[in-house]
Amino acid sequence: MIRLPFLKRRADPIVISLIILAGGAGVFLAVRFRLFGFWADLLSSTALLRIITYPLAISALALLIGIVLRTVLWLHYRPEVLASGEKVDWPLVSVIIAALNEEELVGKAIDSVFSSTYPSQKLQVICVNDGSTDATQAEMLKAKEKYGDRLSIIRFRKNRGKRLAFCAGVKKAQGDFIVSVDADGKIGRSALRNIIVPLLRDSRVGAVAGRVTVLNEKENFLTRMISTRYALAFDFGRGYQSVYGGVFCCPGALTAFRRDLVENNIRALVNQRFLNVACAHGEDRALTTLILKSGHLVKYQSNALVYTKVPTSFMELNKMYLRWTRSYLRESALFAKFMFLPYRDKHRILPIFDFFFENLLHPFQLLALAVVGYAFVVSPVFILPTLAFLTVISFLFSLVHLRTRRGMSFLYGIPYAFVAAFLQWWIVPVSALTIKNQSWLTR
Repeated sequence: MIRLPFLKRRADPIVISLIILAGGAGVFLAVRFRLFGFWADLLSSTALLRIITYPLAISALALLIGIVLRTVLWLHYRPEVLASGEKVDWPLVSVIIAALNEEELVGKAIDSVFSSTYPSQKLQVICVNDGSTDATQAEMLKAKEKYGDRLSIIRFRKNRGKRLAFCAGVKKAQGDFIVSVDADGKIGRSALRNIIVPLLRDSRVGAVAGRVTVLNEKENFLTRMISTRYALAFDFGRGYQSVYGGVFCCPGALTAFRRDLVENNIRALVNQRFLNVACAHGEDRALTTLILKSGHLVKYQSNALVYTKVPTSFMELNKMYLRWTRSYLRESALFAKFMFLPYRDKHRILPIFDFFFENLLHPFQLLALAVVGYAFVVSPVFILPTLAFLTVISFLFSLVHLRTRRGMSFLYGIPYAFVAAFLQWWIVPVSALTIKNQSWLTR
């Protein structure tokens, strides 16, 4: 992989310069090939398109303002770190690992926790075997022989779901803080220390999300693209949300919680129903919503890494996104019920703005995609310059990668932008129509 060593200490100025240059290149392309004039003529060519122009223009302006504001917030984000020589009285931490048929990776997940730099005498690890039918239990028992009483094992005879598995771990937890780690993940050596820092510094912080990155990134072209998608979701999305303490989803792959908050909300989590259907997935989003509703801040630590395995086929990826999007839509509806209420003293305006911005993206994408498809039929000659313009725009979003990684892998974000726009546009509407479906899909 090509490295960019000059980004090591001067990432922000370089990224800002590239954003300006890429934006200028986009404007140049638009002027050079008369794209603005073409679209203006096209949108005024029929009565229907003239009607569509108004919501399209208003949405585009709102999205532009939203992108600029998000970028400003993102550039202000910094993970919280300990000062040089700062002494910390590290609290007892309970790590919960729930597993279902993870014989290949659960042992590595456990090893990564015990290999962390967190003080071993302040570490309790609880593994929950959620009715696995493979050798997951045997792998847990091997780890038990290695780590002794520091590792506890809970076994369900049949699969009861991740919510109940997590609940069983919470009942056994003794730490001041609970950390969830996925059984197919591998945490970085300093992840536990780093993810606890915001909780120690500010009692208003109820949960802290870690940074999920791809374990099998180099397996194929798709996994490389997914890696850049994760960078956008975590380094950018959770980064700017962390500035105002409103991270909307703490991933089950790596998140730290205050134990009392989890205990206060565990019954609501386990018994959650939506549209009269018991909720089986999206427990990480659901618990985050409950913690936000309690008035606490939710932060993100980009220096708390966990490596997780991602789908290697396009079909499996779409199944995963369907499950995620269903829980996203559900939790968005639940967040909307209290977002205007005084659920906390400060930082309530930006979460509302982000909520509307995020949910404006989906109808805008569908409308814009329909117009672009029509334009390609009417004037095929504009296909290439329009695609060139969209390439520049996708390059802008891919630059997020450069703030935390110095390689050229951020370029994989460009083809993924086209995949998301033209091949995955259906996920949101299908998820909305099938929101009651609680199938895990990838198991």
